[in-house]
Amino acid sequence: MKTSPYLQLHCSSALAGYMEDYVTQKRALGNVCRAEAQVLNQFDDYCIQQGLSEAVLSQDLFDAWCEKRPHENGSTQRTRVEQLRMFAKFLVSNGIPAPTVFFPLPRASRTFVPYIFTHDEIIRLLAVANETEPAIHRGAPSLIHLALPVLLMMLYCCGLRIGESLKLKTEDVDLGSGVLRLLETKGGRERLVPMSASLTRVCSEYRETPIVREYGSEYFFPAPDKSHYAVCTIYDRFRQCLFMAGIPHGGRGKGPRLHDLRHTFAVHMLNMWAVQGRDLYVALPILSVYLGHTSLKSTEQYLRLVPEAYAQITLAFEAGFGDVFPEVADEHA
Repeated sequence: MKTSPYLQLHCSSALAGYMEDYVTQKRALGNVCRAEAQVLNQFDDYCIQQGLSEAVLSQDLFDAWCEKRPHENGSTQRTRVEQLRMFAKFLVSNGIPAPTVFFPLPRASRTFVPYIFTHDEIIRLLAVANETEPAIHRGAPSLIHLALPVLLMMLYCCGLRIGESLKLKTEDVDLGSGVLRLLETKGGRERLVPMSASLTRVCSEYRETPIVREYGSEYFFPAPDKSHYAVCTIYDRFRQCLFMAGIPHGGRGKGPRLHDLRHTFAVHMLNMWAVQGRDLYVALPILSVYLGHTSLKSTEQYLRLVPEAYAQITLAFEAGFGDVFPEVADEHA
């Protein structure tokens, strides 16, 4: 049974009816509206807390909601404010009093640089994960020692998001053809992801292990309670593997993160294509679809992400076009 990509509204404030109409109209146009639904659910709770008794969005209520919260980063605040701005415009178009002039938000900063693992670090990380000791969770045997190395390998070899991997069900992993069917994705779009022959073999060996086969869960990586693992559980194990593999962690928010295995996959793939002499801008759409990006913009960032990528791409560029620009003699040499 296919899981719905829609996040449900649970609104009951004076503006609840308009929130439902707003999301319904956007979804009728093909939008998944996960961010919209999440923010409106939060704003609905806020309206109830503030005692909103009529369907009016006052400037004071709007401004109070938009204030930066303690420990909230700029990106999260910006998302909240932008979503409420669009809802306010919807209210105005339906004759409901709401702000029409908004204080401009500062430009979103993009200072974060993902951590790109070297090939040697990937080898060390997977080797340590393979040495994970069996564990017992609340009296029940845990499969973490078998699941963790396969999961990390899947994140790196397929460039999956951690949530996509953890929510994989056994029926969505075709070990005969070596294809993953992803249903619960970030954009709500189902996609097929082919695996390499070696990864398919590893997944087959994992699933054929008697304790895994007899575990009685629908998930490919079942947790002790027969559901899927929580991201925080895998992240804690991941941090332990980093330490044991001698890969330094920069602290909270600085990585390496589990998501950096996805970034590493993309950069290593581009490096390999550059060495092979492929036209990277012809290959980019292929990588974009594989990663599940909605536009090429998200994929193009990997062309200029880290020096490791620059090295191979620059060499490929110079080999093809280096003689177009003559060298300039240095008079002071």
